[in-house]
Parts: sequence; structure tokens; C-alpha cells
Amino acid sequence: MDEATARLALVAAMHELDARGLNHGSSGNASIRVDDRLIVTPTGIPSAVLTAADMVLIDLDGRPGRPGQRRPTSEWPLHVRLARARPDATAIVHTHSPEATAASTLRRPVPAVHYVVARFGATELPCAPYATYGTDELADHVVGTLGDRGTACLMANHGAIAIGPDLGAALALAVEVEWLCGVARRARQLGEPVALDAAEIERVAERLATYGQPEGAPP
Repeated sequence: MDEATARLALVAAMHELDARGLNHGSSGNASIRVDDRLIVTPTGIPSAVLTAADMVLIDLDGRPGRPGQRRPTSEWPLHVRLARARPDATAIVHTHSPEATAASTLRRPVPAVHYVVARFGATELPCAPYATYGTDELADHVVGTLGDRGTACLMANHGAIAIGPDLGAALALAVEVEWLCGVARRARQLGEPVALDAAEIERVAERLATYGQPEGAPP
């Protein structure tokens, strides 16, 4: 993906996150890797009015890619650290979605009340420890929580983050995180939910690896 396409894709993704109720106002942020740099959303601008020109180019040390740009999201250290630690993270989506943010205040993982957990590269939806937003400490917590395989996690008293090989995949994972957190909350209102065990999640992960239509399949 070239820079111009990445800028347009980020604007569309932020609009979709708003439309789905996963972000509001200027909350949340996203990025796309373009070669050895990142295009990130700006800080303090409501998603509803974002344009491609507002997106910010930075390198993998967080330095501006060109003069005269908007200021990048305050969470740029998180995007930079994840991009460096996880070469497979072409896109990163961070939300303040209601169900995930509520679950994050419990500061514990969301159990595998549904097999969708297998999409997150773990046997439960983990929760990164709390740290002030926009800090290297928070970035380190998230990188450590995701490890080498994780694709999504909660951020304690903050929200959620999802990574993917492209922006569509990362956005879809953010939607799945919100859905799972909502299911877990509703289950607890009914009683004590039974979580799937690690062996079952591994079996599901194997099946999901071949889920959907093969590449090149006829329309």
C-alpha cells in the first residue's frame, strides 16, 4: 500500500469505528506501516472531520517524516513499539469501545466464553497492566502482553488494541474484541459462564486457519 492509499484507508477506518460505536469524538487511533515508516492518525481531531491530509508520517523512532504536518496521536509510542516488535503488524487499531473499556477496568483477562478468542492468538483475551496513556511504559506493557502471537488485548482502565496484516483485519479484530467483552458481561449477569479450555481453543485456531473462501476462488 502506498502512502496516499494508506491515508485514505485510515480516514475510512476511523469513520467506520465511529459508525460502529467503537470510538467517539477524537478518541482512539490507528496506523498503517508503509515500507519502513508509519502513517498514523493525528491527535485531538474528531474522526468525523478527518481528511487524508491530516494523517501523519513518522519513522519507526517516532520522528516526523516531513515538516509542517499535524501532530501525531498521543499514542504514537504504542504504534512505534508494536511496529518494531511485530513485523506482522502492518496495521494497528486502538479503540475506547464501551464493552472493552468496561472490561478493562476489571484488570483481568476475559475468559474464553466463546471460541472467537482463538482469533486473538491466545486462549483468553489478555489485559495489559495500566500505565498513563501515551507513555513508553504503556507501550512496553502492550508489547509484552501481546508477545509473539497475540493479535489483540485490553489495556487496563483504557480500552483495547488490535493488530493485523492489513487495516481491514485489524478493524475486524477490534469488532470481535468488543463483541466478546459484551458476551462475557451478559453471561456474568446470568450466572457463572463456563470457559472453553486451552485445548479447544487450539483446535479452533487450527480450523480458523483454513476458514473462508480460498484465495482466487470464483465470485
